[in-house]
Parts: sequence; structure tokens; C-alpha cells
Amino acid sequence: MSAVLPYLSVVCRGAVVVVFALSAVSKLRSRAAYARFRRSTRLLTGLPEDPASALAGLVIAGEVMVAVTASAGPLSSAGLGVAGVLLCGFTWALARSPESGQALECGCFGSSVSATRHTAIARNLLLLGVVFGGLVSSHIATGAVPMRWGATLVCVVGAVALATFITHLHEITSLFTARL
Repeated sequence: MSAVLPYLSVVCRGAVVVVFALSAVSKLRSRAAYARFRRSTRLLTGLPEDPASALAGLVIAGEVMVAVTASAGPLSSAGLGVAGVLLCGFTWALARSPESGQALECGCFGSSVSATRHTAIARNLLLLGVVFGGLVSSHIATGAVPMRWGATLVCVVGAVALATFITHLHEITSLFTARL
């Protein structure tokens, strides 16, 4: 079992890095995308314009930090910890929102705008599980046997596939919930 944990760590950490990098880039890709995120932060938190804008900036800075630090090295646990804190904050804000069944326009992963809050909460909980798996497997696998490069490459591909699934969860669930 301990021989598998380093590979699980690569998959979990890699997926977290990809998801948070995509999220940060999609918010920073244009002024309109950043303005849309600031607006959704204000609407979701109920904060006035200036504090909501500051919070939006902190969230993006946190996402960039996670994308840079969670991949490997001595800061990977800190990066995963920040990811967990951000996800708990996102999930709390979504759960306390009074209109929990309506569409949410945050632009978290590009121009696909309308995920329901329920789907966004499910996505965050799934990603929290991945973060937890990365923290636990990284901690337990410290000092484990050396990893083989071929298996590591398969894990990186698996991480990208998992991140793709997570970032497109709304589109995937809408296939099953759409009325024909």
C-alpha cells in the first residue's frame, strides 16, 4: 500500500494545481473576466464594492499561490492547506447564499458561466476530498521508495484528467439533468 501512496500524491497534487491554475487564469485573462469575478464575489458575500474587490484579489492571489506551491517540494503541504481553506470559504459562501438552486456566474473556469450552486458545492466538496487525499498521501509517503518515471507520467495524465472532470462537472451533470 505504501508503494501506491507516492503516486496517489502526484495525482491529487497535480489535479489541485491544474484546477487552481485554470481558475486563476480564467479570472485574470481579461478585464471583463476579472470584473465578472469581482461582481460575483460582491453578490455572493453581500459585501460592499471595495471589500468585495479586495477579497476577490486575495482569492486570486491564493489560487496562484496554490498553483505554484502545491505541485512538489517542501511547500506542497502549505499549498494544499491554502487550497483547503479557500475551498472551505467558497463552499461556506455558496451554502449560506439564500438562492441555492439558481445559476451562479463566477467565471471560475472560463466562459462557462452558469453552474448551479448545488453543482458548485458538489465540485468544491469533491476537490476538498482530492486536497485531503493529497495531504494524507504526501505525508504518509514521505521517504517512500523512489517513483518510476513511466508510472509518474501516467499519474500526471491522470491528474489532468481528474482536473478536467472537476472543472467541467457542471457541463457533465447538465447532460443528465437537462430536459429534452
